[in-house]
Amino acid sequence: MKKYFGSLQKFGKSLMVPVALLPAAGILLGLGAALTGPLADTLTFLQNGIIQLIGNGMLDIGISIFNNLAVIFAIGVAIGLTGGSGIAALAALLGYIIMNKTISFALEITPEMVNEGGEYGMALGIPTLETGVLGGIVVGLLAVWIYNKFHEFDPPEVLGFFAGDRSVGIAMVFSSIFLALAMMVVWPPIQGGINAVANIIANGATNPLYIGLYGFLERALIPTGLHHIWYAPFLWTSLGGTAEVAGSAVSGDQYIFLAQIAEGVEVTAGRFMAGKFPVIMFGLVGAALAMYRRADKNNQPVVKGMLIAAAGTAFLTGITEPIEFTFLFVAPLLFVFHAFLAGISFAVMYMLDVHLGWAGGSGLIDFILVNALPGTGNWWMNLVAGAVFFVIYYFSFSFAIKKWDLATPGRGGQENKLYTRKDFNEQKKGGKGSQTKETAAAIMEALGGESNLKHIDACFTRLRVEVSEVGQINEDRLKELGAAGVVKVDHNIQAIFGGRSDLYKNEINRIIKESNAS
Repeated sequence: MKKYFGSLQKFGKSLMVPVALLPAAGILLGLGAALTGPLADTLTFLQNGIIQLIGNGMLDIGISIFNNLAVIFAIGVAIGLTGGSGIAALAALLGYIIMNKTISFALEITPEMVNEGGEYGMALGIPTLETGVLGGIVVGLLAVWIYNKFHEFDPPEVLGFFAGDRSVGIAMVFSSIFLALAMMVVWPPIQGGINAVANIIANGATNPLYIGLYGFLERALIPTGLHHIWYAPFLWTSLGGTAEVAGSAVSGDQYIFLAQIAEGVEVTAGRFMAGKFPVIMFGLVGAALAMYRRADKNNQPVVKGMLIAAAGTAFLTGITEPIEFTFLFVAPLLFVFHAFLAGISFAVMYMLDVHLGWAGGSGLIDFILVNALPGTGNWWMNLVAGAVFFVIYYFSFSFAIKKWDLATPGRGGQENKLYTRKDFNEQKKGGKGSQTKETAAAIMEALGGESNLKHIDACFTRLRVEVSEVGQINEDRLKELGAAGVVKVDHNIQAIFGGRSDLYKNEINRIIKESNAS
């Protein structure tokens, strides 16, 4: 079971490779919608022909990314699960083209059949079965398997041309044909099952309890790192609903939302996103204020800086793990309560008919760009609900911390994890780059040194490491170096370093590469 958990963690992280592209698309869509939408009716200078041309161009470019999500996920999964292999990425692209072309040829699918809607769609200009993001992920996983199997292939001398990486592409060509034949058989019943479930949880009269349960699990799974796997089907497949936008069938709550923004039509999507905004933008700020007010008086000045940074990050960008892990590891009951409140928020926002969404995160940036400016349905309710959740979080967290004497930061001997003046002086002397290198080297030692590291990667806020011996991990030292928490599952370690996790990953990999080269 633990072995599978580690694999699921890696798979979940690989999904973040394509997701990292979505904020750029969201910015283009938001600005484009602002220039061409209702805002132009008020600010008449926006009706200038050149400005309208630029706005429409932004919309077209932004939505083109979402129109090609399937192939982006195919390539992204291949990159994420092979440590950035370009050969695996190329194999995934090749496999995606061949799979869809084979399906199109074998089933004699035409563009006219696609225009009729239903089970068919276009993939890179190829009329084929509408397998969507799931089809792309399957191709990406196949590319990873082919790469791992063949990139060190060593044939007899006479077949030397096919050695190593060259064999990956050749094997992928033929494997993709067989994958296409399999998809023609298994995909229709799979799609039928997805549609049946979607008709229950994503129809026009969804039970609010379903939405609430989704929101609860979306938060509750964060400590495991598996929340990416949980929300992906709802955002990018028909499990999140299907709608017709500009004459085309669009599936997935986020995809529908952004497609409707791009077309300037009424936004009906967002049921699997709206409930996140009040909790992330306002609720966690209330929790941070409660932890500050309940800290020991002599520690409040120090704790304040840490909590302002964590709450500010959540409010602006929607990146929540720094503050969530702050109370997850010192007061797990608060985290469970937080997940429960998130579920309530999702259900309430759905019942209030609020349609909010995001491209990159559920913070102020996305709230303004892809909600307030385009004018989505009842977008202002986020401010009202946010004020309510701020009060709920503040008073409930204050009560719980005092009632059960919870050791939140700066309280009851709990460590204050902030930079000292010495750190500040070293930063001025050596610069951020120098500090990152030194911290990465120290993190590497705290993880047991180079010999203990089998695989190292990172997502937005976590350093994800597979080690040989868990006993060599110095958890206290990792926390001294800035980790908000450390999760251990078998040989898989997650150290939460916030937004600098990727920098530390790159620096550690550089150190290992230089060590192996010398």
